Amino acid sequence: MVGETTVTASKIWANQKLTSYPSIAFNISQDGTPKYADVSEGVLYYQSTMTIHILTETVPGIPGVILAEEFAREIVSAIETWVDPLAEDVRIFDAEEDISAVQSLGTTVEGITDLALSVKIYHA
Repeated sequence: MVGETTVTASKIWANQKLTSYPSIAFNISQDGTPKYADVSEGVLYYQSTMTIHILTETVPGIPGVILAEEFAREIVSAIETWVDPLAEDVRIFDAEEDISAVQSLGTTVEGITDLALSVKIYHA
C-alpha cells in the first residue's frame, strides 16, 4: 500500500515473459559455495543468489520510482524473517550481510523503473 492506494504486482521468474507492470522478477543461481552454519554440529549449507528485479511504471498519483521503493521495503522486510529456516531448511543467516543494498538500474525512456536487489540464500 502506498498512501491510500493498494497496488499489487505480478510475480514471475526471470525467464518468463513480462506482460504487465508492476512486476517482480526472480532469478536464483546455484552458486554452490559451502557455508557451515554450526561447525560443532557439522551442518553444511550451500549458497545460492536470488536476484530480484522490481519493475514499475507510474500509476495514477504514484511515480514508478516511489512504487518500486515501497515494493523493495516490503520484500526486504519479508526476507529479513528468513533467519528462521523456511521449508526444506532454506534460510539467510544475517539480514545485513545477506541482503545487498537495493540498486536502481534506472528509468527507461518508456518510464519503466528497474530496482534490483540481491539476496544470498542458503540451503542444507
